[in-house]
Amino acid sequence: MAELVTIARPYAEAVFRLAKERGELANWAEALDFLVSVHDDPAMQAALADPKVTSADIERLLLAVCGERVDGSARNLVQILIQNRRLTVLSEIRRLYQELKARDEGMVEAKIFSAFPVEDAQLEQIVALLSKRFQKKISAEVSLDPELIGGIKVEVGDKVWDASVRGRLQSMAATLTK
Repeated sequence: MAELVTIARPYAEAVFRLAKERGELANWAEALDFLVSVHDDPAMQAALADPKVTSADIERLLLAVCGERVDGSARNLVQILIQNRRLTVLSEIRRLYQELKARDEGMVEAKIFSAFPVEDAQLEQIVALLSKRFQKKISAEVSLDPELIGGIKVEVGDKVWDASVRGRLQSMAATLTK
């Protein structure tokens, strides 16, 4: 995983700088989403896995499928990735680009795990607390995790707040075994 990030980061940063300079942050986000969806399509993956397919064939195929949905700069990115045999990091480039874009827009992503469905009012309270804590806009993604037993667990970047029953039980067990 770390290797993919190391390879993808310079591409993502270059794309971000270009998009920022041209005022095309949203356009690039859409283009990267589309490129990843085309690349990850099972039929495309089967074609890419064929050992008889050359880099030139891959480039023609991918750009033909994309058609007019990607502009010259996005086409250049695809060509560079294919030439450098880096097409497999396209998803990671998109992820890193989205992080850079969110940071630039003052947005922080929070992953909220809950044992039970979170009501809208509860989610608004959690987002308000996180917004106040980080002094930024929060984009929250909620996932159900019945293994938590109860409560929630929140991840924002590298910070984790575990207010779940499971987390408390694990903490008590660790304390008791000392």
